[in-house]
Amino acid sequence: MHLHLFDETNGEDVVFDKREQDMVIRFRGAFTKWLSEPHLRDTQMINYLETEFGISERQAYRDLPMIKSLIGNITMAGKEFQRHRANEMILKGYEIAKDAGSNMEVKQAMAMIRAGEALVKVHKLDKNDLDVRPFDDIVPMELEPSTDVSVIGRKPIANLEELKQKLRRKYGGEPVQDVEFTEVKDD
Repeated sequence: MHLHLFDETNGEDVVFDKREQDMVIRFRGAFTKWLSEPHLRDTQMINYLETEFGISERQAYRDLPMIKSLIGNITMAGKEFQRHRANEMILKGYEIAKDAGSNMEVKQAMAMIRAGEALVKVHKLDKNDLDVRPFDDIVPMELEPSTDVSVIGRKPIANLEELKQKLRRKYGGEPVQDVEFTEVKDD
């Protein structure tokens, strides 16, 4: 699939099933989104995948590591670009300040240095990325065991105990007459 992720045709007929086609479309969408907005965090990409492609959060979390392995960790590339940009601003401000001939040039240099520092702060370039997933926000479904088949939308069998006995006799070696199912009618 990796070979065919970004090519439309390569001379060969590549056949993907519906699931694989959907996956390729999601991966392409995620790649494009991350290229246009490299500052997005993993949780923002999860939200994007859910809303844009109508998949569950669980599927989005399954897709994210595969997307990263196929196209690389773009968020880190974006962060590295911002880090480079901030460094360039600070270094250029230093050079201007060093060669400054007037008080105005010193102020301009200081403004450029502060802008670089602000960029560091805004993009949190001085902190390591900890990909913390909001496990506390995930609420497991509350399931309660039941023998009542009506909870799954089925109609109960009226003669269930009699049916069980006939089946026990049948599979226990005793002959059984024809078994007839009768449904309980709702009032």
